[in-house]
Amino acid sequence: MAGKTPGKIDNEVQKAVEELEVDLVGVVRIEDIKDNDIAKAAQRLLPSVKSIVAMGMEIYPEFLDLSTPEMMMGTPNFNNMLTRHKDYLRGRLTRASYDVAKASRKAGLKTLPLPGDGPAIDGRFLEAVISYKNVAEAAGLGNIGMNSLLITEKYGPRVLLNLCLTEAALKSTAREKTKNCRFCNVCVAKCPAKALARPKDGEVYALNKYACRTYVEASGGCSECMRVCPVASPRYQ
Repeated sequence: MAGKTPGKIDNEVQKAVEELEVDLVGVVRIEDIKDNDIAKAAQRLLPSVKSIVAMGMEIYPEFLDLSTPEMMMGTPNFNNMLTRHKDYLRGRLTRASYDVAKASRKAGLKTLPLPGDGPAIDGRFLEAVISYKNVAEAAGLGNIGMNSLLITEKYGPRVLLNLCLTEAALKSTAREKTKNCRFCNVCVAKCPAKALARPKDGEVYALNKYACRTYVEASGGCSECMRVCPVASPRYQ
């Protein structure tokens, strides 16, 4: 750190963020969301955090179109292809978070790269220690839709997300919330677990997390709410 100014250090990490090989990237500055639950969650993980980098990779619609929430004995399990595709993307996201972390540590800053397969979960309430989708929404990457997923302008809900917390003061990408979700009710109507419902006034979505998880575990996988969403879907173009 000798001879480097704080501004220079932040610029080096900023450059690493801009060079990430991901499909989506955004930044939330903690000073801009001081009283937000996102800031509190991030500070529990890294008390000195100044910025959260949100990254996303596109889930290819070709894999989603092959997936099914209902399996028949003896038929090909195409869900395995989607699972392997997601595993690859999660590996890419984990690497990207460590690229930001490496630049931060090289600059003498504390950092916490999170895993691409998701954060730690409180099993009692099925709640993440920090919400990847809420951070991504705050970073301007999209908005949470009726299916409880982040809906992006370019990829709809077909994205996997990851985060990296850092002491670097990075450029915020926050903007007014987009309205990518059309509230068309398709995801609610097509949910095989009946885990989604029409949200009440003041709510963005209504999800029975326990029904969703039970169905996914019993069926061997389900991505219907993502697959049927019309936003940025090649099926509707």
